[in-house]
Amino acid sequence: MAGTLRGLVWGIGVLWLSLVAVTHAEDPPNYRVAASSIEVTPPIGSYLAGYGSDRKSTGNLDAINLKTVVVTDQATTLVLLTLDSIGLTRPDILRIQSAIHSFNPTARVIVSSTHTHAGPDVVGIWGPALWRSGRDENYISNLVKQASSLVRKTHSRLVAASSRVLSVDHAFAWVENVSEPDLLDSRLAVLQFVDAQGTTIATLTNYACHPTVLGPDNTLVSADYVQGFYQSMSANLSGEHLFFQGAIGGWVQPVEGDRSHELALQIGEQLAETVLEQLPHADNNAYQPLEYLEQTVDVPLDNWGFRLLIWLGVLDRELYGGAMRTEVAWFKIGDAQFVTHPGETSPAYSLASRTLLNTRHSFVLGLTQDAMGYILKPEYFSADVPYPHAEYLTSVSVGETAGPKVMQAIEDIVD
Repeated sequence: MAGTLRGLVWGIGVLWLSLVAVTHAEDPPNYRVAASSIEVTPPIGSYLAGYGSDRKSTGNLDAINLKTVVVTDQATTLVLLTLDSIGLTRPDILRIQSAIHSFNPTARVIVSSTHTHAGPDVVGIWGPALWRSGRDENYISNLVKQASSLVRKTHSRLVAASSRVLSVDHAFAWVENVSEPDLLDSRLAVLQFVDAQGTTIATLTNYACHPTVLGPDNTLVSADYVQGFYQSMSANLSGEHLFFQGAIGGWVQPVEGDRSHELALQIGEQLAETVLEQLPHADNNAYQPLEYLEQTVDVPLDNWGFRLLIWLGVLDRELYGGAMRTEVAWFKIGDAQFVTHPGETSPAYSLASRTLLNTRHSFVLGLTQDAMGYILKPEYFSADVPYPHAEYLTSVSVGETAGPKVMQAIEDIVD
């Protein structure tokens, strides 16, 4: 009798373990993901960034947004933020990272900017005069707090999620490189997170083109074509939609039309339509533990104009032995690999980054972790190679070593 009972107990135990194993096998590990956004439109009368100085806003065409997606595998947490702005610089990004680290010390925080020229001057160099900053320090301080609060709230909403990833080359007729017409990186990359019911939590879209449909005469705040993209995506798909700028240096612009808000919205809608058409063909992005690496880079500051702005206190940068310190990062979500560029890089460096990553699904995030100006091929600094607009582009570049320095750092972390 005792043997029979022991056998029965043993049999039940084996059956229970088998059921647990089956349940576990049918319940693969997933990321936990959440996404949120808030409006951070500056007050009317703020200085607008891009084009020229002393251009104050007189109203709003549409909202300036700050958006985030938080992804965790329990061991690692990635926080991705994107802001409709000309480009947050490293000192302010460090402030945002520090605020987030106050409640999540190990989070890996990526901060990107879309580069609209109809948003607030978050750098300082588009104020009323050369020697006076156009930054609204109250706006920047509130932005840091809002970013931290947004991430904290988003982190509290994490749910199990799977993902899909898409990479296609798509050359839009409205995108051109006005300095080197044959040099473009037309990769459209999309990462989509969905919950257990198949509802979209977030889509991350990466493409390269200046959001400068609206011209220098415009004094109304706008996210430019990015707003049209967000509106169209939201009208057709649930969840948050985040746009990440690509490599737009040297000089990737929308083809000039009437420079109207209507044209900007139409262009954004075309981008959204393409994403929505391609998403059904996305690949399943199987779960893998998150990976992340970063590296600081010291780039010699050869631009005397930047040095003068730092000396005047208009540009908030600390120099390290005469060099401007910046950062690059690499991270991996499933089969999707991301690399960051700390400014407006030449498409040549975007294509080179994809070669280094050597993967089907690669994302190159420009104006991310910094906005240090144009990062150009060294030939732009040579009088023997007359690229159109080279004189202007080099005037807002740290110097001819920036590109090679950034690419060497990317190669180091990818290796």
